[in-house]
Amino acid sequence: MKLPIGLLFLITSLLTACAPAPTTSLPASSTLNAFPSAAATFMTASDFPQPGDATEAAVTPLAAETALPSGGEAQGELYFFTLPHQAGGSAHLVRLPGACVIASTPCPALESIPVPFPFAFNLSALAWSSDGKLAAFAYPDRASGTPYKLWVFDPVGKSWGSLAQFPFIDPPFWSPDGTWLAFRVQDGVGGESVYVVHRDGTGLKSLTAAGNLPADARPYVLDGWLTENLILRSALPGKEGTVYLVRASDGHVRPLFNTLLTKAILVPSPDGAWLAYDEYDYQGQRHALRVIEPDGAHPVDLAAFTGGSLYPIVWSPEGARLAFAHTAFDPGGSPTADVYVIGRDGLGLTQVYKGVTVGRLVFSPDGKFLLVEETTSVTGGHLFAVNLETLATRLLEAPGLTLDTDWYAPSWRP
Repeated sequence: MKLPIGLLFLITSLLTACAPAPTTSLPASSTLNAFPSAAATFMTASDFPQPGDATEAAVTPLAAETALPSGGEAQGELYFFTLPHQAGGSAHLVRLPGACVIASTPCPALESIPVPFPFAFNLSALAWSSDGKLAAFAYPDRASGTPYKLWVFDPVGKSWGSLAQFPFIDPPFWSPDGTWLAFRVQDGVGGESVYVVHRDGTGLKSLTAAGNLPADARPYVLDGWLTENLILRSALPGKEGTVYLVRASDGHVRPLFNTLLTKAILVPSPDGAWLAYDEYDYQGQRHALRVIEPDGAHPVDLAAFTGGSLYPIVWSPEGARLAFAHTAFDPGGSPTADVYVIGRDGLGLTQVYKGVTVGRLVFSPDGKFLLVEETTSVTGGHLFAVNLETLATRLLEAPGLTLDTDWYAPSWRP
């Protein structure tokens, strides 16, 4: 069942295991730069056995950030949705120059982007190709909510085109080289399949219909790409299973490693050398941010928490750091979300934001800023930019952007 878009910002960050729904919100004063000690629940990488203690894992030290100029082109553009608080209001897709998002220049008036469909159902962020020339977006253009179409958006011409149509389509993923789009479809009666298509609409084919994957592990979910391969795993919870790579060009299937599947999303690094995920221990209620090589070798736990949930987990553009949010609940059931940045080797842990619930985390193209989607606050869902060098946090501001609207599902066009 598809949810009305007005409810999306309240639940985005709560769609993970072991995360009860919030009952109240924290005061607005708790949303910025109020970092209590997390010593009772947090362990640094030094608390774990180091890679050399059990294996001969080689962990690359934290790499220096690639310095990019501060101009508007280096910071790209920020796209997101706005939705008025009053009943009956309509959502809008809008954009701002990336340079003003990080406050290096004043923001111009908010620009609304025309779309060929009415916004009436739940929304996901635009998915950008690596060259920033196209965005992919799955959405229905009928009042019934089905079928869905896979749209591609040209930001220069502000034009939209449809590549495929199915009853329901999950958010799509671009291949690293930008030549393929992968997406999972559902038929509404329990059937599912994973498809790929070229960015020009040619080569549409299912990669799960050939019978190369075990039928008893269905339904499969798609976590993204490793080079020219898709990462597929079973969505069955609590079952020992295999993570598979499926090659887009010919559907060749290669098993990676076995794992206790706990609905954890596998997040590949930009260079495809690592997978990051939340390793959850049901008995101990322990969440560990883990990175592992694609063949399952050399796992390294970067940080761990007791209770709550770790979501989302994102890589910085150069792949040397990760940002993640730990959402926990006080005795009264109220949520708090702490956002951290840490090196891929477990060093340099820094808490950069404290809020109520966090839906998305997005690095700026130069990796120096982190955009935080705060989905629940006194004034609604809004976006905050964090300077990762100074830890200064600012609410996004622009002419036409008001606190009477929710802002959510951000994406940063490179």
